[in-house]
Amino acid sequence: MTIECRIPLLFRLAWTLLMASSAFGQTEGRISTQAQPQIPTIEQAQALLDAGKIDAAIDSLKSVRKTDSNEAEINRLLGLAYYQKGDHTRAIEYLSLAVTRVPPSSAEYRKTVQLLGLAHYLLGHVKEAIPYLEQVNQWAPDNVEINYTLGISYIQAHNTDRSRAAFARMFAVAPGSAAAYLINAQMMIRQQFEEFAEKELQKGLELDPKLPQANFLLGEMAIFHANLDLGVELLKKEIAINPGFAMSYYRLGEAYTRQLKWDEAIAPLQKSIWLNPFFSGPYIVLGKVYLKKNEPANAESMLRRALAMDANNYSGHHLLAQVLQQLNRADEARKEFDLAERLRTSTDK
Repeated sequence: MTIECRIPLLFRLAWTLLMASSAFGQTEGRISTQAQPQIPTIEQAQALLDAGKIDAAIDSLKSVRKTDSNEAEINRLLGLAYYQKGDHTRAIEYLSLAVTRVPPSSAEYRKTVQLLGLAHYLLGHVKEAIPYLEQVNQWAPDNVEINYTLGISYIQAHNTDRSRAAFARMFAVAPGSAAAYLINAQMMIRQQFEEFAEKELQKGLELDPKLPQANFLLGEMAIFHANLDLGVELLKKEIAINPGFAMSYYRLGEAYTRQLKWDEAIAPLQKSIWLNPFFSGPYIVLGKVYLKKNEPANAESMLRRALAMDANNYSGHHLLAQVLQQLNRADEARKEFDLAERLRTSTDK
């Protein structure tokens, strides 16, 4: 082969090697670029949190490089994420770190304080919750959720005057009014602080002897503590003040049945049904009355109407089974007994 023939061949070989080297460099550059991990940012974590991807947001926030300027925001968002996750202990841990570093005039500070108060409340830390909730209440005095939470916290801390004031704000009544005492008592009963509730109700009646529902609540508590005579007396007082209140007639009829006064129970239970035909309670009690009076047809009618409204009522099914037994309908009675037992068992679990 001549020199002239070899020159193009050498040129092509050099060009091929040059292209291969260039391609290898580009591939190596791509591999090098891809090998570098992306560092998460607070903005990316916030986007995950906004999208409801809480676990991913937490992982992302824990991977963000902390600095003096971003540490408070990372802790705040971690606290928010754990709060949304329902892990209130971890939420408090991070929010407590953030609250000392977030600017007090910022919206983020107010949100952090609110979440701290609610997280402590949900964990039953009422003494720790109160200072935070009080701060929020200063910023948002008409916030119903905060007034309720603060009022319940005061009840559990045995601070009756402040709980009354919180509920008065919530329901827009004067804190020293009979209505405020009544509402405070109702909330106390729900929290099983009956002793405190009784004092509130007595004070409310001193301010307004015709205060609706006060005698009713006192009557309910008396019956609960097996003081049936006092309960009946108080319920009659309530009916005299508030004759359109169906629950008073229902509780009065129920009290009579506990005294085995079956005939006296019928009229108040009927009145309760006529005032509010959509509540199953008086139908069931009236069914029991008719069963005891040996009127099974009337008993069955009342109990079936009750179960049409409240199909999973154990007492209703159990009483209906007894009625069907009395009517010599053994197969139907057995089915009702079985259903009642299943309902009782599921309730006990």
